[in-house]
Amino acid sequence: MKSNEEKRRVEKVNRAIEDFGGLLRDYRKENFLTLEDMAQEVGCTSSYIFRIEKNTRNPKVDFRIKVLTLGMSWSTEDVYLFLEKVISKEKMNKIE
Repeated sequence: MKSNEEKRRVEKVNRAIEDFGGLLRDYRKENFLTLEDMAQEVGCTSSYIFRIEKNTRNPKVDFRIKVLTLGMSWSTEDVYLFLEKVISKEKMNKIE
């Protein structure tokens, strides 16, 4: 049986895959960060962060990892789990 901590990690990673923009927006607001604050942390424009949050931009995996590590301070383990799930999802999409 999974611990509560493990369940939270899996839920967080699943949200990053299914609703990256929403996760980013919620994190930014919960931590009282402006669009500009987040943009400076990850090295892009505030308008790009805004478009990601509104789901009008779908950033590549390398940029998502940059946001997760630099902008949201995810652990290496969580990023690795995220990558595993992204790769698994891509493989499933190619099979279908």
